[in-house]
Amino acid sequence: MSSFKLSTSLGRVSAAAAAFLAPVVAFAQEAAPAATEAVAAAAPVADKGDTTWMLVSSALVLLMTVPGLALFYGGLVRSKNMLSVMMQVLMIASVAMVVWVAYGYSMAFTGGGSMNSFVGGFSKLFLAGVDTTTVVETFSKGVVIPELTFVIFQMTFAAITPGLIVGAFAERVKFSAVILFTILWLTFIYFPIAHMVWFWGGPSLYADPSGLIFGFSAIDFAGGTVVHINAGIAGLVGCIMVGKRTGFGKDMMAPHSMTLTMVGASLLWVGWFGFNAGSRILKPMAMQRLR
Repeated sequence: MSSFKLSTSLGRVSAAAAAFLAPVVAFAQEAAPAATEAVAAAAPVADKGDTTWMLVSSALVLLMTVPGLALFYGGLVRSKNMLSVMMQVLMIASVAMVVWVAYGYSMAFTGGGSMNSFVGGFSKLFLAGVDTTTVVETFSKGVVIPELTFVIFQMTFAAITPGLIVGAFAERVKFSAVILFTILWLTFIYFPIAHMVWFWGGPSLYADPSGLIFGFSAIDFAGGTVVHINAGIAGLVGCIMVGKRTGFGKDMMAPHSMTLTMVGASLLWVGWFGFNAGSRILKPMAMQRLR
């Protein structure tokens, strides 16, 4: 009889506890999906329009290199060197793209630890960790684009910059020397400068370290510093070191086709639009930051 009363009492206590805890369990079940939805809502999603615009801009910059730059320089040299100059520009772009994927992107757009002010690290060698699901915030807070799109856009900058230098010593350098120069110059000059001017931790974390020149509040979205000043100085040094053409001042060295030069110049202008068009996606937040 006493055991029956005890079991009855325990049953009542259990029922009361269940009734008391039921709202708590229900709340927990509701809170978990809500928290998941909040996290999903907080994660920025790449806009299809931004992504498309960046890819079109990348194609325009690539057009600026091949055939734009190749035709522009090819028309300015003598006919016997036309093929040589065009091949140099094409191969420079090809080699630069391979080097960029192998280690260039990592050196330019990752943290470099104690050397972060000057150059990045090697955490993304051969695009390690970069896939179709990863996104980057670049310079606009809360606005992301697929990381592969950003890699491609920046790759076209790396491809054209050493190509610009060729015009300074056209007709005077061996093909093999040009390719070796391209690899060394990208590694020790272009990637560090790109890191110093363009790298920072992202607008959502202002405390993240940035490249040295970016820390000076430099604004360069279309390559004025990283591409044009950088290539211009390299070209000046290169032509001084290589010297004048053989027969300069004695032999006829007139451009062999100003028509091709005009076509190349037109393509360069179209590609220049790609530089600036793509930069519009990267620009707004950084401009706000500097106000």
